Amino acid sequence: MILSGDTGQHASVTRGDALRILEQYSNYRFSELTTIRRQKPAAFREIVELAAAKQTDKAFAKLLELGAVTETLTDDGQLYQRAADAYLASTKQGRSALLVSPTWSEIDAVTEKVRETLKADGVIGQQDEPVMVFDSLSWTEAQKKNASQFEPGQRLRFVRQTKKFDRGDTVEVVAVVENGLRVRRPDGLEVDFIPSGSAASFDVGEARELKVAAGDWLLLQANHGKDFINGERVQVREIQNGHIILADGRSLPSGFNTFTHGYAVTSHSSQSKTVDDVLLVASSKSFAAVNREQFYVSISRGRERVHIFTDDADLLARRVTDSHERKAAVELQALRDDLAKLGFVRKERLEQKIPSPTVAGREDFRAMRPMRQARMQRVTRLAPVQRIAQVVEDVRRWLGEVLNIEQKESVTKKIGQAEAAKPAESVKPARMVKEALQERRTNRQQQQRRSHGISP
Repeated sequence: MILSGDTGQHASVTRGDALRILEQYSNYRFSELTTIRRQKPAAFREIVELAAAKQTDKAFAKLLELGAVTETLTDDGQLYQRAADAYLASTKQGRSALLVSPTWSEIDAVTEKVRETLKADGVIGQQDEPVMVFDSLSWTEAQKKNASQFEPGQRLRFVRQTKKFDRGDTVEVVAVVENGLRVRRPDGLEVDFIPSGSAASFDVGEARELKVAAGDWLLLQANHGKDFINGERVQVREIQNGHIILADGRSLPSGFNTFTHGYAVTSHSSQSKTVDDVLLVASSKSFAAVNREQFYVSISRGRERVHIFTDDADLLARRVTDSHERKAAVELQALRDDLAKLGFVRKERLEQKIPSPTVAGREDFRAMRPMRQARMQRVTRLAPVQRIAQVVEDVRRWLGEVLNIEQKESVTKKIGQAEAAKPAESVKPARMVKEALQERRTNRQQQQRRSHGISP
């Protein structure tokens, strides 16, 4: 098995985190490519190297020094128009260019400006043809398993074959029923479908109208056989009776509806792409989607030049240092420490110094569990004979203190000898007590007689 990739870019599926965990916390040896060759200018390459080393604050500062950041207002679409003009200027010079934005709302805004200019220049046709496309909602498997999350009118696009649907089928949600969903096929047939049993087999989205004209560039967002690949950019030659014919002679299949305009893309879609000029559009409207990984991927797509368009450069400089990296179990202790510093745990826990996992030291991240407090030992039980001997011994001591009686032999020793000689014989301490009391009475009576002058 071979694991490869750049853990500093966008995270892959959850199972792909194994590569990052092995890289940071294991003792496995691995090969690493450290020389960047995509960026040709030395200054541009240095900026990408800083971003790859997770020093995005320094990378952004370098871009400011080079004048590669344009700050303008978003009023009346000024920001998007300037980004569109830069894109079209590159393409007119015969250079490949790509617009990248964190959110689809800004992608739609800058795409509209690009298409308006292209229509004015006669590059694309004036007549738009409306095409219904599938717009993914990017639901998780947990969301797709919950039938109550669905709404009538949503679309399900199957990426794997199931018992009722083939790969590539798109159906419409008609209603939410007791056991799942009722969906309608393209031929009008309605069937019941249980989403919890095959959540990994389909994607959830909505139907959206996309205006397409001759000359438009489209971005394919799903595979269709071996002829059409996810992420491929294709150009439209003409549209005949709803069928899109491409400039290379191919035609999009009638049931294939997973595509959008190909002028601007998200950083996720831009991965693996290489162009001459990359243009990042990120206004304050989409700062919530900006992070360290997104910034690194976006600026590293270009070979010759990168330029950023924003309405708040200071805030953007802070946002590019945030990380959206998923945390693994071995990293939760470090997360707990960070939360403790922010006051999200009891104060006494702040005093506990538990070592956090570090890449350099590879310290043991498992905190030792404190030992339970030992229970008090139960007093050893005495046998009945031993208890009686103990009571007799206590009585003997008490009588010795009161009557000043000295016995040559302890009761315990006598009982032990008696038990050794006659195990079945019981101890009778009452006789010795009786004799001691009788002796005390006799001594008292003799003293009284002497006091009255009576001789014994």
